Amino acid sequence: MQLQDYIAVLTKRWWVIVLTAAVAVVVAYGVSKLLPKTYRTQAVYLVFANRADNGLNIVLRNTMNSYRELVLQPDVLQQVSDQLRLDLRGEQLLQDVRIQPRPDEQKLVIEVDQPFLEQSQAIANAVGQRIEEEVIRLNANLEGTDRINVRSIQQARLVSISPNTRINVLAGGILGLVVGFLLAFVLEYLDDTLKSSADVERFVGLTTLGAIPTVELK
Repeated sequence: MQLQDYIAVLTKRWWVIVLTAAVAVVVAYGVSKLLPKTYRTQAVYLVFANRADNGLNIVLRNTMNSYRELVLQPDVLQQVSDQLRLDLRGEQLLQDVRIQPRPDEQKLVIEVDQPFLEQSQAIANAVGQRIEEEVIRLNANLEGTDRINVRSIQQARLVSISPNTRINVLAGGILGLVVGFLLAFVLEYLDDTLKSSADVERFVGLTTLGAIPTVELK
C-alpha cells in the first residue's frame, strides 16, 4: 500500500477509530470509578549520628536496613494495629506498609496504602514512632557515647490516590486510538469488494480503458 492508500483507509473508516477510542475512554472511566480507592501516605524520618565521624556514618548506613527489619514483622505490625484499635492483622499490614531506607539522604521513608486516608496516616505515624522506640532501646544497650538517632521530619501526608481516573482515561483513549487504527486496516483488508476503477487496476494490474456510467431511470 502507498501513502495515499493509508490516507484513504483512514478517511473512509475514521468512524471506527473514533468509536473505538470513545468506548475505551468510557470503559476506563467506569472501571476507575468502580474500583475501591486506595490512599497512599508517606512519613519521613531522619537517621543521624550524634557526632560527625566517618566510621560512625558507615555504621549508620549499614544499620538502616536493620531498623527496617525490626519493624516489618507480622508480630510488630500486629502490635501497631492493636495500639490503633484497628481490625487488621499483622500479616495484612505487612503487605500495606513499606519502609524504604535511603542511606545517601540519611532518611527512612514509610509508605502505607489503605482505603481510608486517616487510617493510612495513623499507621504510617505509628510505624515511625515504633522505629524511634526500637532505636532508643538499642541505644540504651550500647556502651560508650556514640549513638545513632531517628527523628521525624515529616508526619504522614497524602502522596497519591489510586486508581487515578485522569491517567486511566488518558491511557484508555490512547489505547483506543491504537486499536481503532488497527481495526480500520483489518476491516479494509477483509473487504475484498471492488468499488472503483482504481481498485480494479490495483487488483488485476491493468490500466482501465473505459467505464460504463450508471444511468438513473426516471
